[in-house]
Parts: sequence; structure tokens; C-alpha cells
Amino acid sequence: MADGMEKQLQPGDVLFNEGDRGEIMYLIREGKIKITKGKGDEEKTLAVLKEGDFFGEMAIIDGSPRSAGAVAVTPVSLLVIDKESFKEKLSENPLIEYVLETLTRRLRTADEQIRLLTIKSEERRVLAHIITKAKETGRETDSGIEITPFSFENLANITGMSEVKVKDYVNKLVQVNLVTLHENALIIRGIGDLDDYLRYIALKEKFEKI
Repeated sequence: MADGMEKQLQPGDVLFNEGDRGEIMYLIREGKIKITKGKGDEEKTLAVLKEGDFFGEMAIIDGSPRSAGAVAVTPVSLLVIDKESFKEKLSENPLIEYVLETLTRRLRTADEQIRLLTIKSEERRVLAHIITKAKETGRETDSGIEITPFSFENLANITGMSEVKVKDYVNKLVQVNLVTLHENALIIRGIGDLDDYLRYIALKEKFEKI
């Protein structure tokens, strides 16, 4: 899609979902867009953007999946700016490009930490972070999906837990053969298996309360 094109949305139209790949950013010319996290009953509105606001820039700066979803609240007119045009402008000033990439990394880390801290269960918090890292930065190897670098200290910091607790939860994953540790890397047998285990933990916690 070329720079300068317009896109029209009707109320309730989904522009993109959390986790989608992003090659485009948007400027709102008219109407309102809500930025959301989660789905269904767990959906939370982070912001409602209006005329003159822009969004979607982080995905085209660092190539990571969308950190949130975007849904039209009213009839909306958007100006579309594609990745190629945006990068071309940035390349004219390498310092600005470096600053934006650094800010984007920091914002993504903050977004992830905020999301994790809303998960009350510490075990699910650890699992959710490992799954997210595997999907976003994991590298396919013969042994599985590798997260490098990996450290208990960093995992403890981002999940807001003690290093001892984090080690206990990761060691439990090692014991059930879902992950392995190798020097400064965490290797995941399969994301699907971790997703299933996360659902199992959530159901177990739910029915234990009954």
C-alpha cells in the first residue's frame, strides 16, 4: 500500500489485532480508534485516539508484531504510511532512526511488563513471558525454539518476582520436558505445548478455588 493512501472504517471494524505483523502506520484524519489488549471478557481499552493522532509506528520501526489491537469506535478516515516510505524518511537522519529504535525497544519492554503484572498467578506470569519471547524473538534450531540471551535475573526483573521463585518455575518446566537450559539459552520444545500447559495451569487454579 503506498504512502498517502486513505483507508475508511466503520464502527466496530478491526484494523489489526494484537500479535499481527505490521508494515503500515496510520494517521487519523477523522473519527476515533480504540487501542486494546486482550480479547473477549479480558479485553481492555488502553487508549482512544482521535483526529491528528498517529499509531502503529512501533511495528514498522522494529518489525515486531503489533503490541495491541486497533478497532474503529466511529466512522474513521485514516492516512496510510507504509514501511518503505517511513524508513526512507528515517534514513535521511541516522541519529533520529537510532533514537526511535531505542525508544521502541524500551516501550515494548514496558508494554510487556505491564501486561505480565496484570497476571495474578506468578507461574502463569513466567509462562506467558517465555511464550511471548519465543514467538517474538525465538530462533528455530534442531533442538527447538531458542531464546538467547536468557537469564533468571532478567526474567525475575520483568515479571516482578524473586530470582528464586523464577528458578523454581523454570525448573518445573525442565522436569516435565517442556524446556531445556543450555548456558545462556532457554530452548523450548514447542510453543503449542507451552500454550497447552498455560491453559492447564489456568484451569487448575480456577477449579482449585471452587
